[in-house]
Amino acid sequence: MLDDRSYMREPDWRPEKTVASRISLCLVLIILNVLFFILQNRSPEFTESWALRASNVGGGEIWKLLTFQFLHGSFLHLLINCLMIWFAGRQIEETLGKLKFLSLYLVAGVFGGLLQCSLTWVRLLPDVGVVGASAGVSGIIAAFAMMLWNRELTFLIMFIIPVTMRAKYLLLVLVVIDVVGLAAGGTGIAHGAHLGGVLWGVFFVLMFVQGGTWTGAEPWLKRIKERLNSGHERKVVTIDGGARAYSRKNLGSASVEEASFVEAEIDPILDKISENGIQSLNDRERLILEQARKNMGR
Repeated sequence: MLDDRSYMREPDWRPEKTVASRISLCLVLIILNVLFFILQNRSPEFTESWALRASNVGGGEIWKLLTFQFLHGSFLHLLINCLMIWFAGRQIEETLGKLKFLSLYLVAGVFGGLLQCSLTWVRLLPDVGVVGASAGVSGIIAAFAMMLWNRELTFLIMFIIPVTMRAKYLLLVLVVIDVVGLAAGGTGIAHGAHLGGVLWGVFFVLMFVQGGTWTGAEPWLKRIKERLNSGHERKVVTIDGGARAYSRKNLGSASVEEASFVEAEIDPILDKISENGIQSLNDRERLILEQARKNMGR
């Protein structure tokens, strides 16, 4: 039984955290965005020097794929992005850790910038300066939706009208808005950068979180190949909150092979607890473990 394992019980003590580990990267990113915005207002040339422009990137100024992420066009632009970093980013930072969160955020911004430039190079978009953290923020929101698929979110449209929807629908809304915006042409919003950030967020979770590179989980591509080669199908068990566990069953059978589920999902989690303690688990792993406890208690 899972309850019989000593490391399944919460420890009475926690290792002391260093000062660096206590500082939220979301807060650091917000402070950097505010400082850059102050510099922008003190020197108008600062924005033009560090903004993203496809012609400049094509000329070799590739560092602007990074610097444009810390610039903003207005205080409202800054405010919205900082709020999104704080509310969505903290969950991702706590779940994945600081290094993975930072790589997700910055690479989503770079990928979004590259897509924006690519659409400009093929003459689908005008060659104008692009600023904002929105591409990185879009990557965070996409990763949040992928990991917490059914989490209900409430946000305010125009800071007034409350709207509640599941994270998966929010992801769909973002994609539709960006595709429609690109089709509409000159809306004054960098929809290409936003869409690129969303695509990277989805790719990041599939390849590096659910794909096993950083978590020990069985890669999803490998699962698909095994299904095709073995003549078995995968049953997806959706756990409240959005985590998804995979178990194998014979075609035409209604029962799930518990041994396969334990081998594929539970054993790696228990090994992680044994090595690093239960506090090292992310939300998805805790949810899967709790579901396994409930199933074994039936």
